[in-house]
Amino acid sequence: MINNLKFRYSFIAFLCISTVLTLEAPVLKSYSGEKNTFYNEELEFYWSEDKPGMSIFLNRIDSRLPKYKDVFVEAASQIDVHWTLIAAISYQESHWNPKAISNTGVRGMMMLTQKTAREMGIKKRTNPQESILGGAKYFQKTMNKLPKEMAKLDRIWMSLAAYNLGFKNIELARDLAKSKGLDPNIWVDVSLSLESVLKERYGKESNEFVKHNHVIEYVNRVNLYYTTLSIFHKQKDSYLLAEK
Repeated sequence: MINNLKFRYSFIAFLCISTVLTLEAPVLKSYSGEKNTFYNEELEFYWSEDKPGMSIFLNRIDSRLPKYKDVFVEAASQIDVHWTLIAAISYQESHWNPKAISNTGVRGMMMLTQKTAREMGIKKRTNPQESILGGAKYFQKTMNKLPKEMAKLDRIWMSLAAYNLGFKNIELARDLAKSKGLDPNIWVDVSLSLESVLKERYGKESNEFVKHNHVIEYVNRVNLYYTTLSIFHKQKDSYLLAEK
């Protein structure tokens, strides 16, 4: 269901990138002289299995994201994550299309259900600002349900899974992971128990099992968009810094 080694390596690589991206201006200037080589290589690494998808995503960073960036920044300022994560969730949900709608009835930039929209005080799900602010608020609400001692990245990944298939399934998967001697506070361990939980709740042949069983891919895709946005925008900031 999931290549655990690859998943773990993606976290390690992400941390390495984060370290480089926080270097001071004199060091960054050496990268700017290499015409984006370093950053391009990182993007190529992460998107090695989906080059067409990378091209489309980078194009939409230029064509669609600027319209909504300020709202993502505003939403993130009210919660405990960076705006690029909220933007990544939104891209996975709607490709930054405020009029997006699924066959299950969820709609808008953050693809919210009517129930969630009411809980978050949203009057019109297709209003980009309402959807983004409400979706971010709902995501933070989910994060707050998880133990404070859990590492922040694991809280993020589990909250993403809960955003996609409901918090109850994550609770059950954490309980099952613990009963198997796995760590209920580590996403990779919890993800190993999700298939059993979903099979038990919905049945292997049910539409619900098939639909919800895509959660691992969902989390991985959001992670990919999040990482790409971080690289892309840090790259722009880095060159501005290097020119000073």
